[in-house]
Parts: sequence; C-alpha cells; structure tokens
Amino acid sequence: MRARTVAIVVFEGVQGLDVFGPADVFYFANYVASTMGERRDPYVVELVAPEAGPVRTAIGPRIFADHAAREPDLRPDVLLFAGGLCVEEPAADPAFVAELQGLIARSKEVGSVCSGAILLAATGALDGRRATTHWAMADALAAARPQVNVEADQIFIHDGVWSSAGITAGIDLAIQLVKNHHGSEMALQVARLMVVYMQRAGGQQQFSTHLAGQQSSNATVAELLAYIADHPEADLSIPALAERAHMSERSFQRLFTTETGVSPGRYVERSRIDAARALLEQSDEGLAAVARRCGFGTLETFIRAFRRVVGVNPTEYRQRFPRYPRIAEGA
Repeated sequence: MRARTVAIVVFEGVQGLDVFGPADVFYFANYVASTMGERRDPYVVELVAPEAGPVRTAIGPRIFADHAAREPDLRPDVLLFAGGLCVEEPAADPAFVAELQGLIARSKEVGSVCSGAILLAATGALDGRRATTHWAMADALAAARPQVNVEADQIFIHDGVWSSAGITAGIDLAIQLVKNHHGSEMALQVARLMVVYMQRAGGQQQFSTHLAGQQSSNATVAELLAYIADHPEADLSIPALAERAHMSERSFQRLFTTETGVSPGRYVERSRIDAARALLEQSDEGLAAVARRCGFGTLETFIRAFRRVVGVNPTEYRQRFPRYPRIAEGA
C-alpha cells in the first residue's frame, strides 16, 4: 500500500475542527489498515501555511505548520483547504494566493472544508465548477467569486475539485476520500471508530427543517413549529393548521411563510422527512411503518418525497449508517 500525503492548508485564525476533523479520519484509516495487516500507513498528514511554524487557531491554541506553501518539493496527493471566520484575510493576500496556485498545480486531488472554499476560490480553482461551503458563507462565496456555481444546500460536491459544507462536513468528505482510495470496508471501519455516519449523502440538506424554523419570534408560529415537530403523524394540512392558529387560511399562509421562509406545505414535508431520517437512523422499523408514523399517506408517497428532499431513497439512506448492537436494559 502506497502512502498518500494529505496536506491541509491553514492560516492564522483557522477553525480547529476543519483541520482535526479530516486529519483524524486519516489517522483512523491508518489504524484500521494496521488491523488489516498493512505494514505501512496509507496516509501521512501535514500542515501547510504561509510560513512553516506555529499557527494560531480560532480558539487560541497553536498548531505547527510543517511546510510553507511555496516549497517547490511539496507535492501532496490530497490538498485540503481549511476554513475559519477570518478566511477572507488570507484570500486577499495575492502572494499567498499565488503560492497556493502553484501548490494546487503540484497536487493530485484538491478540496476545501467549510469556508475554506473562499480561499480555494481565490486561486481560481473553482471557477466554472459547482461548489459548496458552510450555508452561512454561501452568499459571501458567491459575491467574492461569481465564476463559481455555489450550491448552498449540499454536504459535499465533487466537480473536478472537492468542496464540503460547514465544519463537520469535512469529516464526511474525508471518509469519502478514504472510500475512494481504499474501499467501503475501510471507510466503514473508520466511521465506526469515530462514531459518525458511514456517509451522509452528498446532496443531503446541511441542516434540518426544525433548525431552520426555530428562530420564529411570532408566538403563534413558534407553537405551530413545535406541534409539527412533535406530531408528524397528525393532520398538518393548511386548513388544520390555520384552525389551530385561529386564523383564516390565507392569513395563516402569509404569516407562516414570512416567519419561516418556506410555505406551510414545504415545511411540513421537510419536517416529516426529518422525523423519518431519525427513525431510519435509530430504529429497525420497516419503511411502511416509518411512512405511517411520519404522516405519509402511502409508502410510495414517502419514498418519492424522501428521494426528492434527501437525494437518495430511504433504504439507501439507512445503509449509510453503521449498525451497532443494542445494549440490553440493565446491562
């Protein structure tokens, strides 16, 4: 097994989890390889910065960059750009960006984690490509580099160059790289050791419907959101919800859409899908039972809605989660 070099680009104020999340995936891949009888680690992880030496992370503690980006002998197999709230500063440094352009040209695979897409985009590597980033930074990426086709509602994308969504999505991306390099079995073992999903679908929503809507300041809408989340099996039609809110259907639809940013029907569907995802992840219930408990009239309706929202069918989604033996009560 040939060792692949993974270089992670860091800078002052880098988000620590953008670095250590993917790095730990490769660390556990090395461990898994050793349990499979491999005598050589499949990955070597190094950090790259404007200058070699200490680099302050966003929370304060320093990490050590092994290399400066301009070093001509640095030729990584995988080059990942970490992010951080201050990523626009290194992205605005023409000298550093030029050095990164040279490094990209010497790398076999290139990608970004979270807002690292903004730094990667500054090099021109994402021009004309589909890319994603943390949902809160999507507008900033689109404004900074209009040549990039930003898709904010993705976990990760590969369009010649990799990009991933917010923070923990870098783990999903790294697990996908392990899967591509060494197969599903190693990726599954890494996921089990890290107690994470085998793989979230690349097109999966970055955050749930509940999180998107829970910020409503209107007491009536806030109560409805809680009711929808707690009762996915109930009658959540517009007439039923309007009656519960003591409003006309027209006024209710207008208020709900203003407060949540989506129509009641769309919100209810997404909320029911969230409930179904939880059941698929945490239980062994059959698809028909999941559909019934989550308020879908038929199994066919459930499957169609799930595929439309999540990007895969319910069976494929369930298979993305490692299964663990349950601990008996009292054990």
